[in-house]
Amino acid sequence: MSAPAQIIELRRILAERFPRAQARPVAPPPAVQSTGVPALDELLGGGLPRGEFTELVGAGHGSGSAQVIHSLLRETAAQGRYLALVDGADSFDCAAVAPAILSRLLWVRCRQADEALKAVDLLLRDPNFPLVVLDLKLNPATELRRIQGTVWFRLARLREQHRSTLMLVSPYPLGSGVNHRVRIEARLGPEALQDTPEQLRNGLHFELLRAAPGTEDVRRLAATG
Repeated sequence: MSAPAQIIELRRILAERFPRAQARPVAPPPAVQSTGVPALDELLGGGLPRGEFTELVGAGHGSGSAQVIHSLLRETAAQGRYLALVDGADSFDCAAVAPAILSRLLWVRCRQADEALKAVDLLLRDPNFPLVVLDLKLNPATELRRIQGTVWFRLARLREQHRSTLMLVSPYPLGSGVNHRVRIEARLGPEALQDTPEQLRNGLHFELLRAAPGTEDVRRLAATG
């Protein structure tokens, strides 16, 4: 008998023996949005948890965060969904993306962190964009240090109101109140310029720095489901 079937049978037996007992409700694992990067999806229990705030931390140039964004865009487009990318330093390489995939992208080009945060504020108010990526990876530290903590709490309220999924890409732990924080590192050799997108993704390594309560249970379910 499979594990889910055993759980159902156990609940039936308990309900028969203790009819007045109220079973404690068990929250189902959250729906996820696959990033298209197997190692990252496995770490997060299947992908970005929908309706939550995930931060991807990558120090320095060439950390691999751009590969994750491109992969997430391809995965989102393949599902017929839309992705809003708020580009804090106007660094996104649209020439590396097929036109059919770009048609599923709203690219907001900014030059300063405060412009990017205002754009995210507006996008999180629009239910037509349930997936928003805020890329502050290349913004100067002087700009990032000026971000007040109240900004993140306001974005959190907007995100919760519309159940939007927000992914922040940053050079160091930055967002307050994130549900998940993951460090990314690219271990690529000098021949990486000739690598295929799949080879580049396979060269990315991830470390879970922060996880919301219950993440371990979700990861176990994803591994056995």
